[in-house]
Amino acid sequence: MRVTTQMIPYRKPKIVVIGGGSGVSTVLSELKHVADVTAVVSMMDSGGSSGRLRDRHGVLPPGDILKCISELLPDDCSSQKWRDLLNYRFHKGDDLKGHSLGNLLLAAAYDWEGGTSFGIESISNLLNIQGHVLPVTLNDVDLIAKLNDGTDLYGETFIDLRTNFEQKIEYIYLSRRAQVYKPVVRAILEADLIVIGPGSLFTSILPNFLVEGLAEALIQTTAPKTYVVNLVTDPSETYGYKASDFIRTIEEYLGNGTLIDYAVVNTEPIDERLCRLYATEHKFPVEPDLQACQKLVSKKVISGNFVRGKTILRHNSAYLAEVLLNECEQRASKNSYTSNPNLTQELVASSLLEAAA
Repeated sequence: MRVTTQMIPYRKPKIVVIGGGSGVSTVLSELKHVADVTAVVSMMDSGGSSGRLRDRHGVLPPGDILKCISELLPDDCSSQKWRDLLNYRFHKGDDLKGHSLGNLLLAAAYDWEGGTSFGIESISNLLNIQGHVLPVTLNDVDLIAKLNDGTDLYGETFIDLRTNFEQKIEYIYLSRRAQVYKPVVRAILEADLIVIGPGSLFTSILPNFLVEGLAEALIQTTAPKTYVVNLVTDPSETYGYKASDFIRTIEEYLGNGTLIDYAVVNTEPIDERLCRLYATEHKFPVEPDLQACQKLVSKKVISGNFVRGKTILRHNSAYLAEVLLNECEQRASKNSYTSNPNLTQELVASSLLEAAA
């Protein structure tokens, strides 16, 4: 009797990354090579170029969408030129000064294509990005923070840029109800892994959980949920926070006693020169209280050296992608895709190069 074996074709794992701003875009830079990645982006930005376009033209803020699209561009020379052009900011003209070309292009696409989601899809296809970018909601809402002195701060910018750090944020809420964009739910339910963060806790990450339907989808999905804890605290949002405080706050907004499965925590001391530089902005390394963190997650805390950068602190995106891919490989036997060991080897080499850079 002849026995034949059938090879299961390799499929890239589906990874959903939730957040906004530069933190999430850093994660995307390496994940796009090894996964079918979808970025779910907060839409409550109210400052800078995005805020001006929102106030004057009634469009949803394009800034964080642009950062993710830019990071998901291919690595060829043509796409690098597009990346530089998209991020170019005008320096002259009353109307143009301060705007990035990418924000203007997205605003034009929103109008031309007949809606935010159509505009994002059109630009994504035009630039052939390696992944998907989805707004968490299509509703125009503002973020409000309640401080411990009873004050309400209206708008993401006023929360993020405040200088009176004595008053702590008690909680955040939205100016009106917002419904989750339906393709976001579909992406979460079909995902092999959910990644939350890194990024500003109260202005980039948690606003997504205030959108009706997002937290429910995260509770319903069978994909593991991994939270990437920030490297440093933010004086206007997380002054004095330890790693466990970040995790605990995320789980409070998830609700229903839902626990994060994994937490990624940096334990590598940050260069003293960088520490002094960040201290001038009242930003300090997050204390890795691992025992307290372990009590808050359902599976384990992943600790190690996740730091890179000599002038600006960033997570080592290649090493982070390697860790996240390993989580997916542990689930490979239960799903319709097989692991690709060559990808992990490539990421190890890439993370070593990043560390040396």
